Amino acid sequence: MTLYELMNEYAIANPSPPEQESRTPELGMSLSLLHSSLIECYLESEEQGGTPRLTASPDDIEPSHLSHFIVAFLPFNAVTEKSEINHVLFDVYSFFDWLNKKGISHGLANTDISQLVKQLSSKQERCLKLSQLLDNESGRIMSDPPEIQNTLNDIFLVEKIDGYFALLKGRRQENIVRLKLPPDALPLIKLNDCLDLTLGDTSEKWVVLEAGQVYPKIQ
Repeated sequence: MTLYELMNEYAIANPSPPEQESRTPELGMSLSLLHSSLIECYLESEEQGGTPRLTASPDDIEPSHLSHFIVAFLPFNAVTEKSEINHVLFDVYSFFDWLNKKGISHGLANTDISQLVKQLSSKQERCLKLSQLLDNESGRIMSDPPEIQNTLNDIFLVEKIDGYFALLKGRRQENIVRLKLPPDALPLIKLNDCLDLTLGDTSEKWVVLEAGQVYPKIQ
């Protein structure tokens, strides 16, 4: 069964109020949020009745997908109250526990999810600050935009930090990008951070044109 089908089966067995503002209200609020986050992570999906539905297998889920969901996705999607976040995380944990009890293989089966959630929650503040600083940098660049030769929009992995520079590898790019960081971002950025960026090539250097979510990659 696909991830969407399993989420829907779980929602039927454990009904909660439908999330009417979601594109998948039948999943309830928590699983709708997880579903949307996994689609943002480029898990396999297809349009069904005008709505994207996950067709990926539960085995395709990785710990880094949970990192994206907890550290980056929730704060940017109007889930900010601690009690609400805890409710969502409990529902998501319960979904994976349900998979375990039904003997359904999934990519987090060998992961201590509760421990991972605690670990990721402690990284959220740093990543949000870094995201804001990169967004500020894009605002500075775009206030007097340079001539751009080429643009790249991708999720970039921080492979190396070299002085004031970060060496970034995009998911869809073969070449390493060398990006100069604003000084106040240097204490916050870490190896294996994932940065959602649009970068511009001025022919002399790469600059940040737009900055989105930041979250750590979990091995």
